[in-house]
Amino acid sequence: MLPFELHLACRNLSRHPWHMAGMVLGLAVAVLVMVYIPSTMSSFYDDLIDRAIEQNSAHVTIWPKEKPRGQLDKTLRREAGDGVVLALDDRTYPRYRDLNGQHALAVRLAQAPGVQAVASFVRGSATVSRGRVNLGITVEGIDPREYAHVVNIARHFPDGRAPKLGPSDIAIGFRMAQKLAVHVDEHIHVATAQTSRVMRVKAIFRSGYYDKDIQHAYVALSTGQRMFAMGSEVSALAVRCEELNQAAQVTAALDQRLDHKIRNWMDDNASLLAEIATVQRVTLFINILVALVASAGMANVFSMFILNRQKELAILRAMGGSRSSLKTILLTEAAVIWVIGTVIGCTIALGVMAFEQSNPYTVSEETYGIGSYATCPKLSAFVLAGVLSACTMGLSAWWSGRKAAKLDPVQVIFGR
Repeated sequence: MLPFELHLACRNLSRHPWHMAGMVLGLAVAVLVMVYIPSTMSSFYDDLIDRAIEQNSAHVTIWPKEKPRGQLDKTLRREAGDGVVLALDDRTYPRYRDLNGQHALAVRLAQAPGVQAVASFVRGSATVSRGRVNLGITVEGIDPREYAHVVNIARHFPDGRAPKLGPSDIAIGFRMAQKLAVHVDEHIHVATAQTSRVMRVKAIFRSGYYDKDIQHAYVALSTGQRMFAMGSEVSALAVRCEELNQAAQVTAALDQRLDHKIRNWMDDNASLLAEIATVQRVTLFINILVALVASAGMANVFSMFILNRQKELAILRAMGGSRSSLKTILLTEAAVIWVIGTVIGCTIALGVMAFEQSNPYTVSEETYGIGSYATCPKLSAFVLAGVLSACTMGLSAWWSGRKAAKLDPVQVIFGR
């Protein structure tokens, strides 16, 4: 047998279908907004991070330790005093490619907690030319099979696989290919400060980033070492973590174990992460504002609902119903409306997202790095919308319950 408060709440709602429908519809719209907006923004930035990080950079990068500067200056000043004027000129030839012993280091990295894969690479500046066209580019020497386990570059190529690069092969961006008017299996001239050679275009990739598509090229790791006269050395080691969000913890752990410069994707994309954090705060503010507006509207509707049922509530009070019983009835009505409105709002949101999955938004690939995106359901957005909608109905029922509890049965029934 149902408690009499629940029985009366369901009976009251069924007797006033238009009031109930209005409150359910208003709550459903509020839930739809509170689910859709954060899900859309979260999906967009998830796609952006996937393109910027997963397909274009390592989670963590191990670079050679930078040479400390200013030690000689400090030593001389300490011995000679501040009254001596020193003029120092560092004529040391700059070396950016001094990471040796990478095989042993890679083994240590692979055994570290949270590390999934490790790959070495060579990176340097070069000039590419064909005919009268000359471009300054960045050449990256990699082992495609090894490097593809760290950075998902395979998605940049037409067949979805990283090409196998021979000693004279090069893979270039499609914008570079357009500038040079070159196609696959044709040859281009590549020159570095140490060497110059003719190379065959093995593949053309499309990363989605303008700078990379026009200024980046891949060669085999051994080819890159010869082009930059590096011997057996490499520029750095790229590390992939088991989870993208573990990069900070892995960086901190490796920093204690290794005497190298360590950077992660969060360091390299600090501005993007700051932008995402700002958008999340704004989205949360919008959701809270929507909940407050909905609360005010629901409280107004509930007040009208009570005004139309004054005699019913007064008779209930005259029959011995307590003030707490009246509040319980109104809270139960709010709970029923909350369940129905939240389910309808979430269902509509899922339907809209399903439509977007089959008809994704188109955006500027050069600006955002992604050509299209669609809103994906986010559990956190649904949970937050459910909590805020519950608070909305709870506050509305509580406010209206206070007014109902103050009704004087004699005055309402007899008009005195």
